[in-house]
Amino acid sequence: MPWLENTPNEVVDAMSGPRYIKTHNNYDWVAYDSAVPCKYVYIARNPKDVCVSLWHHCKGFSVFEYDGPFEEFAELFLQGKVESSDWWEHVRDFYKNKRDMNVLFMKYEDMHSDGVAAIKKLNDFCSLPPLTDEMAARVVELSAFKSMKTDPKSNYSWLDDVRKKDQAPFMRKGTVGDWANHFSPEMAAKFDEKTQRMFADLDLDFSCDKL
Repeated sequence: MPWLENTPNEVVDAMSGPRYIKTHNNYDWVAYDSAVPCKYVYIARNPKDVCVSLWHHCKGFSVFEYDGPFEEFAELFLQGKVESSDWWEHVRDFYKNKRDMNVLFMKYEDMHSDGVAAIKKLNDFCSLPPLTDEMAARVVELSAFKSMKTDPKSNYSWLDDVRKKDQAPFMRKGTVGDWANHFSPEMAAKFDEKTQRMFADLDLDFSCDKL
């Protein structure tokens, strides 16, 4: 599946339909034409785990030229001074969906807690043939973190030559709640405060990541 930001336009244009394309783009930067029947799947993960994951990501790739401590990076994350900008605005814009795009909004934590239900929901959204629970369970197995981590098609092993060898691998843990191993209570409180403030008017809950 091509990553839009890193794929030449002519490659994407040459793909036959239906085309499956991934992107980290903000809501306003995502191409949209009401005359084109596109579907958008948005997966949100709680901000603390995102911050930890992005910290390791930035330390792992030399292109970021970053090797700072986690507390410093968490402050940059809070200020939106990281790749893909402000996480809270990113999530909020897709959830509000002011352009009324055909968006399926999913949470990473829900996918972890009930993978079969998540796969069947995604399958139905994409208008694919119905799946039995057994078929969905097989998809969950093949797309599980431990499977993807060893699959060259998904583990980005082709980028090993530009990764710092003394840092964590591109696919590190994939768990829910690893943030608790990195956050101080004070920093966790800052993240909670911004989450509550930014999502105060939305029916969107990330309370599962409390200390």
